[in-house]
Amino acid sequence: MPLIVDPSAPQVTPPDRVTSPEGWLSAVVDEQWAGVVLSYDGATPPDTARNLALNPSFEQTLTTETTGYGTNSTRSRVSSESYVGGYSVQHVISAAGAQGGTNWNIEPVAAGQVVQFGVWVKIPTTGVTGLELWWRNQTTTLATASVIAQAQPGAWAHVSGSYAVPAGQTVDRVSVVATAAGPSPVTWWADAAMAEAGPVAHPYVDGSQPGCVWDGTPNASTSRRVTTALDPARIRKVRILRTDPGSAPVPVRSADPAWALGGVGTAYDHEAPLGVPVIYTATPIYADGSVGPATSLSVTVPAPRPGEQRDLWVKSLDQPTLSLRAMIVGRPEPSSTGRQDVADVPGSPYRVVAFDEHAAESYTVTVDVPPEQVDQVRELLRSGVLLAQTRPGYVIMPDAYHVPADITGPTPTGRLGASGGYQFTWVVEPVDRPATAGAPMRMPGWSWDEVAARFGTWDAVAASYSSWASLSTNGVL
Repeated sequence: MPLIVDPSAPQVTPPDRVTSPEGWLSAVVDEQWAGVVLSYDGATPPDTARNLALNPSFEQTLTTETTGYGTNSTRSRVSSESYVGGYSVQHVISAAGAQGGTNWNIEPVAAGQVVQFGVWVKIPTTGVTGLELWWRNQTTTLATASVIAQAQPGAWAHVSGSYAVPAGQTVDRVSVVATAAGPSPVTWWADAAMAEAGPVAHPYVDGSQPGCVWDGTPNASTSRRVTTALDPARIRKVRILRTDPGSAPVPVRSADPAWALGGVGTAYDHEAPLGVPVIYTATPIYADGSVGPATSLSVTVPAPRPGEQRDLWVKSLDQPTLSLRAMIVGRPEPSSTGRQDVADVPGSPYRVVAFDEHAAESYTVTVDVPPEQVDQVRELLRSGVLLAQTRPGYVIMPDAYHVPADITGPTPTGRLGASGGYQFTWVVEPVDRPATAGAPMRMPGWSWDEVAARFGTWDAVAASYSSWASLSTNGVL
C-alpha cells in the first residue's frame, strides 16, 4: 500500500484504520505528520451483524440459557469484573487438570453454514493451561479450537474462532472452556459472547447498545445492529466536524464541506490536538440541500512523550509537508498585552481607565534544528498561518495559530557551527483560527500535481487505485 509521505521518510508505525459503527466514516492517524486522513463512503453496505447468543453479557441472571460446564467448576454472576455492561460470569475451578466454562444457547445454525464465535475472557497470570472454544449440538461437542495463545493473562482479551457446520449437524450452543493447572483453585472470567452465522466476524453486538435492538425479550433473545440506509447517488457533499475535549465542535478545514459525489469523499485534518481523543462526526449533504444521518468515530493523534527532545510541532496550514517537530531551546515566558486607555481627572488623584480584555498570551520561541532542516524551517516560517502544538500538560505553551513576524536565524549553536545545530527564534502571537469554509484538501506529499507527474494516462491511474478514496489519499483509505 502506498505511503502517505515520500517513501524516503517512512511512517513511525503502520497506520491503524478506525471505522464508525455503520462503516460510513473511516480514519487513519498519520503519525509522520501528526494528522488524520478521513474518508466518508455512504455506499458502504450497512452492518447487518446479528448476535445469536442469548444473554450474551450476563445482564440477566444465569439460567439454562447460559449453563455451566464442569463438575469441578462453580460459576457466579459478578459485578466486580466486566467487559461489557455491568456483569460477567466468574468461574472457579477447584481440581488440578479439571475443566470449567460456560455454554450459551444460540439460535440454531444448520449444516453448510459457518458459525463465528468470539468472547472476551480474563484469565490469571498463572494457573490456566488451556483455553478452548467449543461448538456443540445439545450435549455433543462437534468441534473445539484452542485459543490460549489469543488470551492476555491478567487482562481482558478477545478470543475467537469459526466452524463450518457439516452435513447432518446443527450447532445450537457455543462454549468457552478453561483447563486449570491446580492444585489451588483457579478463577477466571468471561463476558460479551458473540455468535453469528456467515463468513465474516463482526464486533460484539447486543440489543442494549446504541443503534442495536433485541429481537425479543431483552437479554434473553438474539440481537442485531441496525443502520439507516443512505441513498449515495443523491449525496453531493459531506461536512465533517471535530470535537476536542471540553470544546464545541469545529469544522475540519478540508471538509467544510468536502465533495462526496456518489457518496464518497475524503478530507485531511492537520489541526487536531495532540495526545487526547477527539471525535469526528460526518454528515452527508444531498443534492437538494437536505442532510442524512450523521456518523462518528474517535481517534487520538500521538503527542511527543515527556522528556523527548523534539517536543514542539510547528505546522503549516497551507503546506502540511513543511510541518516538523523541533526542539525548544530555553523556557518560553508567556506575556499578555494590556488594552487600556487612561485619562487624568481634574481635581482627583485618580485616573480614569477604560479597559478591554487582555490580548492572548504570546511568547518567544527558539528552536534548534539539524542542518538538513534549515531550508525547510526557512520556508515553513514564511508559509503563512502556522499552528504551534505541544503535548497535553505543556501549560507554558498552549496550542496557538500565529503568523511569525520578525524571524532570527539560522544561528549556529556551536563554535563555527561545529555542533551541527541551528537555531531559529520568532514570536508566537496567537490569532483566531483561519476560516475553514470551502478550503481544499491539503495532504502531505499528495496532490493532483503528483498524480499528473506519476501517471501518463487516466487508465494508468484507474489501474493503480481501487477506489476514489484510495486515489484521493494515495492508497491510505
